[in-house]
Amino acid sequence: MRAGGPEVIEVGEEELPPLKPGEALVRVEAAGLNHAETLIRSGNYSIRLPFPFVLGGEGSGTVVAAEGDGAIPAGTRVCWGAVLGSCATHVTAPTSMLAPIPDELSFEDAACLPVAGMTAGGLARVWPLKDRSAVVWGAAGAVGRMLVAILADQATDVIGIASGKRVEAVRAAGAARAIDRAAEDVRQAVLAHTGGRGVDAVFDPIGAPTYETSLQLLAPRGCLINYGELSGAPPSINLHSLFPGSVFVTKYNGMRWVEGFQEFAGLIAGALVRATKRRAVVSEVAGRFPLAQAADAYRLLESGAHGKVLVLPQM
Repeated sequence: MRAGGPEVIEVGEEELPPLKPGEALVRVEAAGLNHAETLIRSGNYSIRLPFPFVLGGEGSGTVVAAEGDGAIPAGTRVCWGAVLGSCATHVTAPTSMLAPIPDELSFEDAACLPVAGMTAGGLARVWPLKDRSAVVWGAAGAVGRMLVAILADQATDVIGIASGKRVEAVRAAGAARAIDRAAEDVRQAVLAHTGGRGVDAVFDPIGAPTYETSLQLLAPRGCLINYGELSGAPPSINLHSLFPGSVFVTKYNGMRWVEGFQEFAGLIAGALVRATKRRAVVSEVAGRFPLAQAADAYRLLESGAHGKVLVLPQM
């Protein structure tokens, strides 16, 4: 595979190496695709990997075998995030990064949650928001729903932005106010909800189109947290534009807010528990594809599909 669009993706075969102590072999039932993978594949993202590399970083499946102390029993249903090569029939993963799936959740449910749980869990640490207010753009997405739920559980007044029927999912995830960006003026709606003050933080995965509006939504000394570039990179920061409210802008780097791989399983487990209690945090599925059609799955993801795109290797 080389840098480029979905057309550079190839499906191949390779032998699995013998398991090392502390590793498990997992039969992959569902792999969840994420926008970060498409950005990395473009070759122009801040995170770079040497080509060729194996796709997929999130999934769910059944443990086939494990080695070492604390080995997970064969047959255990597990899910994971940040394991390269997850878009495959089998994957080898550190047992410390595998989280058992509760009986209430399916493999497809579980494949929608790990990256959302890790990302949202890290994002919620960036700015102190207990008993304060926040706007979440893209609140109906997998990360957005989980972030809304986490913030709501810590007594944050959450305003979630989505569009159309997906607004209902944002409310169900815990938002105090859900704004339909296709039918309402976002700035006016946020200011009306906050009595003209604005919010203490804005979480934005969109980038260029929403940057200026996000700054206008901030209360004095508030913070804009960009964590994605779904519609283009944000512009260079003009410090003078931050002066009126003395506001802050930061680019989220998950490795600076989640303390290493040892925290991943805990954040994922928290997301799984949250999903069993509040079903709305599980994203709907926009498409299901066999492994042979992985390129088509990424095409759907990059088309702006509403919902999680899954590759089902055993299909």
